[in-house]
Amino acid sequence: MKRSIQKGFTLIELMIVVAIIGILASVALPQYQTYTIKAKVTQLVSSLDNIKSCISEQYTSNSTAMVNSLISTLCSIASNTLFPEIQPLVTGVSVVGGAASIGAGVSASLSNNYNDVSGTGGNLLWTCTGTDNKYFPAGCRT
Repeated sequence: MKRSIQKGFTLIELMIVVAIIGILASVALPQYQTYTIKAKVTQLVSSLDNIKSCISEQYTSNSTAMVNSLISTLCSIASNTLFPEIQPLVTGVSVVGGAASIGAGVSASLSNNYNDVSGTGGNLLWTCTGTDNKYFPAGCRT
């Protein structure tokens, strides 16, 4: 009796492999898109942290001379592909990111208690909030 030797994959084996790859791709692609949006939003939040440091430094050095025009000049962040130029105020900054550049419409806000402590000389306390929550780091979720 002569044995036949298989020289390749059967059609059913190839169909099973294609089906497995299709299932993996259908799960992985949406997760990848969410991941890339989170990375862009994290870049936005880190830019807000730079503004926070600048405003805090100005407040520490001379809290009585803080005006919006000075803060806007000293603490602004140049524009890039993700968001337009950010112009901060004494009390913080709000940014709305476009869906075209980030991949989803997001808004972020960094605010402080300057109006409450400017007369008494207290410490600035910062609050970061953002929407859509699923894209923001834990420190910026409402």
